[in-house]
Amino acid sequence: MTASEPLRALIVEDSDDDLLLLLRELRRAGFAPTWVQVQTAADFRAALSADWDVVFSDYQLPQFTAPVALEILQNSPYDLPFIVVSGTVGEATAVEMMRAGAHDYVMKDNLSRLVEAVRREVREAQGRRDRRAALIELERTKELLHLAIEGSGIGIWDWQVQSGEMWTSDRCAGLIGYGPGDIGPPHIDTWRQFVHPDDWSRKKTALQRHFEGNTASYECEFRLRHRQGHWVWVLDRGKVVEWDDTYRPLRMSGTYTDITERRLAEAEHRRVADQMLFNSLHDALTQLPNRNFLMQRLELAIQRCHRQQQFVVLFLDLDHFKVINDSLGHLAGDEVLVVVAQKLRSLIRATDLAARLGGDEFVLLLEDIDTLHEPLRIAERLLQDIQEPLAVGGRNVFLNASVGIVLGGCDYHSPSEPLRDADIAMYRAKAQGRGRYVVFNESMHLQALQRLQLEQELRHAIDHGELVLYYQPIFQLETQTISGFEALVRWQHPDRGFITPDSFIPIAEETGLIVPLDRWVLIQATRQLALWHQRYPHQSELTVSINFSVKDLLRSDLLDDLTSILAQTGLQGHHLNLEITESTLIEDIQAMVAILQQLKPYGFNVTIDDFGTGYSSLSYLHQLPVDALKIDRSFVMAMEANRRNSDIVETIITLSNRLGLAAIAEGVETQTQFEHLHQLGCELAQGYWLARPLPAAEADTLLAAVSAPTSSPR
Repeated sequence: MTASEPLRALIVEDSDDDLLLLLRELRRAGFAPTWVQVQTAADFRAALSADWDVVFSDYQLPQFTAPVALEILQNSPYDLPFIVVSGTVGEATAVEMMRAGAHDYVMKDNLSRLVEAVRREVREAQGRRDRRAALIELERTKELLHLAIEGSGIGIWDWQVQSGEMWTSDRCAGLIGYGPGDIGPPHIDTWRQFVHPDDWSRKKTALQRHFEGNTASYECEFRLRHRQGHWVWVLDRGKVVEWDDTYRPLRMSGTYTDITERRLAEAEHRRVADQMLFNSLHDALTQLPNRNFLMQRLELAIQRCHRQQQFVVLFLDLDHFKVINDSLGHLAGDEVLVVVAQKLRSLIRATDLAARLGGDEFVLLLEDIDTLHEPLRIAERLLQDIQEPLAVGGRNVFLNASVGIVLGGCDYHSPSEPLRDADIAMYRAKAQGRGRYVVFNESMHLQALQRLQLEQELRHAIDHGELVLYYQPIFQLETQTISGFEALVRWQHPDRGFITPDSFIPIAEETGLIVPLDRWVLIQATRQLALWHQRYPHQSELTVSINFSVKDLLRSDLLDDLTSILAQTGLQGHHLNLEITESTLIEDIQAMVAILQQLKPYGFNVTIDDFGTGYSSLSYLHQLPVDALKIDRSFVMAMEANRRNSDIVETIITLSNRLGLAAIAEGVETQTQFEHLHQLGCELAQGYWLARPLPAAEADTLLAAVSAPTSSPR
């Protein structure tokens, strides 16, 4: 082996310092080692299938030993030098390893013999392989010559190496479309002119290796130009059969075999395999790397952190992307995603990664980052670029995004961890108003854990009776009598005390717990209303309003459940008022219209809650089979201080009157607000000035107090 040749080494070692010392000694001797480090028997077995020149093994590892490694190698089909490189373990141990089949034993504190041992053992191993290969090739050559003689279509050639004269069988010329005598002078140069220019150097190298004794026979695949202009792949095999006194080749014999179909099939197979691999690691729509690819890169980034190389993850989610799909169609939405992918690619270096997780979620992975200065600049540029109008389907589309940012270091151990934290930061950006970025900190993770704990406790609360209902009266402004109640759920936590809906309803909606929670509210509230109907017969038109989420409406058994509850309580459909937020309705307007139309024949009342705060539903209002609009408390409470809010309230009341819908004002907290709403023609109202949300017993007392038609709410 020459000093300029590489050395492929499989190294059984658990100490990085000892590994570096070993590699340094090899490089000092002129080797250019490529290597793989293993520390377990399983990894050693898996790595053996690669092409190695030598195995170096420490004697004792925590989970592995040199004797075990040697036994695995001896039971494998590979003939590799096995050199033990270890600390002082005693002469007896060294002798035992040599008797077991190790080729040499070198102490770590004295590596002076290492290079000599490597050169000797690698050379001897190559000699053993060459001898075996020569015997195998001799048998193979005999078989090929026999097939050629039998007329198998293989071309035979004989080459006088020093003079260049070359005899070929007619089949050799036939392979490239020529007849006997059409090729030209019987000389090696004649055939050289048919060889593809890109292949000649490979053919020459293969011949030279055989002439120098590095290979037992010559074998090379290359292309020959056909008479019609296309290229024919041939397998060229041969062997020197005569040498001169100075051991230079005199005569060589061999064969040509047409392997064009095989090469084309292999090329197609590689193309398909490459495409399948690409597809498995990339998103079909945007051609960005997918989650699988990202997780692999993240794992490598985490490993590099141990070499003081930090990375940054930017988790991006498009704000209100569903609106684009619902309004312009999914093809337009796909077009937007492709444009966003292009913008992401343009913002990062070639060494960084932009990936699509799915839906409208994207991730940027920036590696070799020292500070957050550059990632923050990229985030700001990204938010700025995304906000530029996009021409999609003949319309300008305006986007926004929320971005969570994580600076990754050695405290991460798996790819899912930085992705999780970036996701947490992204949701924090959404909670802060969207269209911005937030950098993750540990307090966010703690809050996420607390949120998870609250979710688990909420599941327990639903199943174990910790929830209670409060009822807020809804008054007729004209008569100041109670028209009905809105059922509001509260959580009486055994340790934390009274928990308001703002703290747990969002969690219930995100986790799907809102469905069993709302069903519990529905059952309890309708039972209570039926009880009041029995107790106060003159109040038989009292209604109960229950907040419904989009998950409630999408239940396949919703209608059956509602009608079953009516049958059990004796209530009529008009006694039940379903309150649905404006934003919920607009998420999928056509689906909501279809669902609500199924409910209308049963007399259920439907109210649009928080009207005016979500995306404008005015263009869809005529399609929706609803009965009332509830004016959001933010407008009502600001009527006195802000003329604009007063105008909005008046507009909503006027709109509801013209559409034949009831108007319900919530958040009435002063007499002035009450009187103003009355003057504007608002029919119904609720709020602290009228009555606070009450437990069932207190609501019952209030009902008794206001049962007379002339009673006042205060």
